[in-house]
Amino acid sequence: MFDFSLDNLKKITDGKFDAENLQIAEKIYKIALDLKLNQTIAAIGFLSKMDKLDSAEYKKFTAELPGEIIEKSDLLKRLSNISIRGNKKNAADVRKQFIELTDDLSLIILKLAERLIVLQRAEATASDTLEELSEDCLYFYSPVAQMLGIRKIYQGMEDIAFKTLYPKDFILLNTAINENMHLYKKKLAEMESEVSGLLKSNNISARIQFRVKRLYSIYRKLMNQKIKLNEIFDLLALRVITQERNDCYLTLGLVHSKWLPIDGRFRDWITFPKANGYRSIQTTVATAKGDKFEIQIRTEEMHEEAEYGSSAHWAYKQGATGEGGNWLKTLHEFLENDEYFDNPFEFFESLKSEMRRNYINVLTPMGEIISLPEGSTPIDFAFAVHTNLGLKITGANINHKFAKLKTELKSGDVCEVMTSKAATPSMDWLNFVKTNRARNRIARWFKKNQKEVFIAQGKNAWDKLKNQYRKKLSGHEDEASFRKRVQEIGYETLDDFYYAISARSVKCSIFQLKKMYPRAFEAKIEVKQKEKVRIDHSLPIVAIEGLRNIQTTIARCCNPVKGEPIVAYITTKSEIKIHSANCRYLHKTDANQDQFKTAEWLESDSQQIVRYKVFGDSGINLQKVIGDITENFGISIVYIKKMSTKLGEGVELEVIVKDYEQLQQFLSKVKSHKEVTGIK
Repeated sequence: MFDFSLDNLKKITDGKFDAENLQIAEKIYKIALDLKLNQTIAAIGFLSKMDKLDSAEYKKFTAELPGEIIEKSDLLKRLSNISIRGNKKNAADVRKQFIELTDDLSLIILKLAERLIVLQRAEATASDTLEELSEDCLYFYSPVAQMLGIRKIYQGMEDIAFKTLYPKDFILLNTAINENMHLYKKKLAEMESEVSGLLKSNNISARIQFRVKRLYSIYRKLMNQKIKLNEIFDLLALRVITQERNDCYLTLGLVHSKWLPIDGRFRDWITFPKANGYRSIQTTVATAKGDKFEIQIRTEEMHEEAEYGSSAHWAYKQGATGEGGNWLKTLHEFLENDEYFDNPFEFFESLKSEMRRNYINVLTPMGEIISLPEGSTPIDFAFAVHTNLGLKITGANINHKFAKLKTELKSGDVCEVMTSKAATPSMDWLNFVKTNRARNRIARWFKKNQKEVFIAQGKNAWDKLKNQYRKKLSGHEDEASFRKRVQEIGYETLDDFYYAISARSVKCSIFQLKKMYPRAFEAKIEVKQKEKVRIDHSLPIVAIEGLRNIQTTIARCCNPVKGEPIVAYITTKSEIKIHSANCRYLHKTDANQDQFKTAEWLESDSQQIVRYKVFGDSGINLQKVIGDITENFGISIVYIKKMSTKLGEGVELEVIVKDYEQLQQFLSKVKSHKEVTGIK
């Protein structure tokens, strides 16, 4: 058997590394072993940093080393170390090269390890490439590691990238946490002692760990949920690691009997594992002193998998060969998704969002568990089971009751799919399916079966978009120039371009319109006069328990937007206020249950004003940034003004939106802009 020890590899390859690459190669080898991979896999990572071999050297090395090892190290080397954020071609190249690696999980893990090591070296040496590397890791490599559950890698990348890309936020948050760290550790130690005593008195063998939430995780939660530091439920957490699976549930019962469980904070990821294989029970409890602690409960094997993700699972279940599991299939499908071919940058943004999605577990009639993103429909479920099932679906039964294809599934639902041999997909499905697999398979079916229909639909969509901006385009619609630009972006004919719009390879958006008619658009901020805007807060735009034409008022504390989940609240003055279902004020009130009524939005053309503060680095023209984004979404600004606060430079703005979906898309785009540091 070949000796794949580090010493032997260094001996065989003596003189084939420069000093820097040798250090990186050694660290890749060691981190591979830390991640529970074997010496053979670690050797592939080591050899991937070796200088390029000429034909004679290649022949010599293949004689001394197994040929498969050299081939795999060469494949890994081909994933160029170019900047993803540098330009569109680079982003597309990295994405395509990563698709090659999804046939072998070990190569993906090795590439992620190599990127972490390079990032750490750049930080240690204050390299000029640190910011560029940090962006690459935060936008792509870290989300991939998170999808595979490799905590050591994605957390290492996030910690450095946060400090590098958002230094002001890092310093503020780090200072706030460090000021209270002594108190946090004291509380955790006291809670650890109590939990340990509780388990010992009930003869449960376990070890306990505790931690304060990482800075980047805190920052992301503060930004996404718009909450304060003391409102984070899992800031302090304990981890109970038991010997047996049954002890996990016994521990849960003991914890809930001693401390008050917080409603909505219980998750059983053991019964219903996450898509990346993560298994654990998570609950949050409050003590008599009012302190909140998240308690994670798992076995030793589950803990190994949670720490090392797919690499640990692979080591347990697959050994030195194997495909790696469902998460690898999911990653491959995401990377292959046709929807992002035209704009690779959007692909990386979407991958980042994909990692933050919550998942549900839905059962087949035979009891098989299918993991899907929240909001998934029976169509997503059908495609997750089998492509042909999705293409032939006509209806579904959820928990033995008929349900529409648009119905959102919930965790624990049993879904039975009804099919017909004559059935075909509908274009409308693309408007509400949630999974990349379903969207990709539907688009591919239409691409194969209905090209002429696609061309007509694409042209119609493009003409409608142009009509919306006919004033701007007036005098700029030169057919010859348009054809030339179509060819410049890779389409031989106009039909190919229109077809790509329907197939969603090209997005029919203001962004695309600007690319095709650049001279027609200039960066402007058109602010409507406030006195011309009339938003009537008493319009009957909601139904209360199915009843229409009931006088209501939109609550100003949360100002819910059409499409957002809402609830009706009857005040002491018998007024009916419409609140967001997540309104913090409403959850704090001592109102009786009778004062709450179900409410739903009615179809209407009404619009609403929403107010936000957006923060960015000093010297950045945030007004121009916001102006460009609002124009892309067809949103009107009614007020915008520069401001300066303790949190930094920014703008106050008021915009008119038509519904919750448009608002969320707008906010998501603002948050993802690299010049924006915060929004509230």
